[in-house]
Amino acid sequence: MKKLNILSALLFTFALFLNSATAENHPEDDKPLFSYKQAKVINYEEAMRLVEYPEIGKNLAIEGTVKVRVYVSAEGTVEKYTIMEGSDTRLASAVDNAVKSLEFEPTVVINNTTGDAEAVPSWVVIPFNFSLNF
Repeated sequence: MKKLNILSALLFTFALFLNSATAENHPEDDKPLFSYKQAKVINYEEAMRLVEYPEIGKNLAIEGTVKVRVYVSAEGTVEKYTIMEGSDTRLASAVDNAVKSLEFEPTVVINNTTGDAEAVPSWVVIPFNFSLNF
């Protein structure tokens, strides 16, 4: 009986070894079904020229970054936006016109199996940097 148990265990182990050795490994099985390209601003420098440093910011020597969370449509236009927490509100008011003028290449979702791609709406964060450069 003891020999039978040992023999059974050996046969089971050998069968597992053969199964793993003969199993086909397909690298594409681990590939995600979808990938994406995040929306990208195409006129950032132009939009930055619309930003006027607020007088109070200049007078108080306030510098920093205003981060704006922007909802970009599938067509690449700004639908809505919010000023993110942590941004200096005295500087945030200066970016309003600039944010509205931003144009984007929209986010694109790609089906890795078929190669089909589709533009979709998405949220992106855009930084506006304020520096006095003394």
